[in-house]
Parts: sequence; C-alpha cells; structure tokens
Amino acid sequence: MLFNIPPEEHVMPVTTDIIPLFARREQLLEQLYGGTQSKAALAESLDVSRSTVDRSVRTLATAGVVEREQGGYGFTLTGRLLYEEFRSFSEQAESLAAAQQLLSSLPADTELPREAIVGSTVTYPESTAPYRPMERHVEMIRRADEIDLLATAVAPRFIDAYRERVMEGTLTLRAGLSPSVAERVATNHGETAREMIATGGLTLRELDQRPPFSFTLSRVGDTEYLSLLIYGTEGLNGYLVNERPEAVAFATELFERYWTETTAWSAEDSRVSS
Repeated sequence: MLFNIPPEEHVMPVTTDIIPLFARREQLLEQLYGGTQSKAALAESLDVSRSTVDRSVRTLATAGVVEREQGGYGFTLTGRLLYEEFRSFSEQAESLAAAQQLLSSLPADTELPREAIVGSTVTYPESTAPYRPMERHVEMIRRADEIDLLATAVAPRFIDAYRERVMEGTLTLRAGLSPSVAERVATNHGETAREMIATGGLTLRELDQRPPFSFTLSRVGDTEYLSLLIYGTEGLNGYLVNERPEAVAFATELFERYWTETTAWSAEDSRVSS
C-alpha cells in the first residue's frame, strides 16, 4: 500500500453546528489557541471542575477540532483554521452590534461598508454625560496635525476648536460643507471663516451634493483616523473612531470623491467677508 489510510470509522468529521459549539466553548478554545494545555491546567485557568473540562474536551474532540497531543490537548489543523474564522466573525459581529444604535440613525441604503465599523470605538451620549461624543471629537481636533472634513451639520463648539488650532498654525484643515451647512457658516461664522482662510490653514469648499453623514479623516503623527459624526434631531447621536487601514481607505476615497465636486471659497468671497 502506498498510503496508510485509517479506517473510515476513525475519521471524525467536523460537526455542522460548529458556530454554536464554538460559542459555548469559547473560553476553553481561547486557552487552547495559546498552545497545548493539559486538562488540569485548563480547569485551573478557567476556574471550573475537571469533569466540566473532560466533557468539553470530549465534545470538541468528537467534532474533530481538538486532539490529544504530548502534554495535553491542542487544535487540529481544521480546528485552528475554523477557530480563527470564528474569532474574526465574532469580532466583526461585536463591532457592528456596538454601533447598532448609531447605524439605526442612517437609511438602510447608506454607503457605509462594514470595514468602516469593524474594530471601531463608539461613544454615545449618556444621561449623565450628554456631550461626551462632542468632547471626544474636540479631543481629536486638538490632537490632529491635518483634518479632512465633510460636514452635514455644524456645531459652534467644533468651529471654535478648529479656529483655535488653525489660527495658531498647528492644524491644516480641508473642509467640505453641504449647501445648508455652508449657508449657516456664511451667516453665523463668516468672519471666523475669513480669518482662517487668510492664514492658509483652512481650505473651505461648498459641496455640490450632500454626503450621507459627517466624517473626518484625521492625521495624528503617522496615524490616520476615520471619525463618523452621526447627527439626529437633538444633536450628535454618537461618535465613531476607527484607525484600521480599511476604514481609513474608505474615508479617503469618499472624501476625495466629494471634494472634486465643490465650489471653493476664498477670504475675499462675499459669503465670508465682513
């Protein structure tokens, strides 16, 4: 014989209920993902009885995802690959669930891929801290060296933070304003806009189309961040920050697409002149 094929009855196929199985045994699997462990070590690290570990390991071995090795139990190749996919799925699902309240403020057909959400941090207003999302964005403005902004709404506090950084020469800002925001800025903050444009630190344009949401692409040293600012009828519904390359790439492409279809403002523009 060229190959020593084990009898068919010894081959343990992976169960089709792998996701609920992994969900029930996730803590044990996470321990095994760090390397082979004995049943005694698993019982101690998980703070469970030896009999509980015995049952779990037996179930996972029957499913073909773990096997006995020297020194204890570890993943089979199939088990390791499946668990890596399970971890990735769980991380994505948790990120999307955390952002659910924020996403519910947007239409179902909004151009917002999961790559912009996965791995993000979301801040919501709370009864004891209603302005926390706004404070998080002000912190970003104060840290950033460069910011690209598309705005569907305007908050005076953000304008003040942008003005402070631009006027002191520590921030370069490209701001694209939706038509309604451009009108409010011209009416209520025209002098501020004129001063900022005159420094060379602000490039201000009126967008031909309204973007689906407000966002910034901020550069802090060598790191770039996507920040989503989702507004509702009572102000900022939430604030999402994501520094993953996939999220930054999405924000960069979206900003440039809208930025190319704009009308530039100058310091002499009648809309921002005193």
